[in-house]
Amino acid sequence: MLHENWLEDVGDICISTLDRLNAKAERGLPMTHQDKTSRDICLGYLFLLSICENEGIFNTEGISGNYKKNMTIH
Repeated sequence: MLHENWLEDVGDICISTLDRLNAKAERGLPMTHQDKTSRDICLGYLFLLSICENEGIFNTEGISGNYKKNMTIH
């Protein structure tokens, strides 16, 4: 499906962000409010992405004809 690639790209960015934040924490640097917010957003995105993939939401056969196939899930 067309949108799967960009969804995976965002997932890759989330993983990179989490790696950077983890390295910062391991160095004993303080976590800012922005760091914590970024962490929560990335973890939430990856969690929802995995649920959608496991449930087949992104398969064209799995999307009902009642839904637009180019919609963004918020």
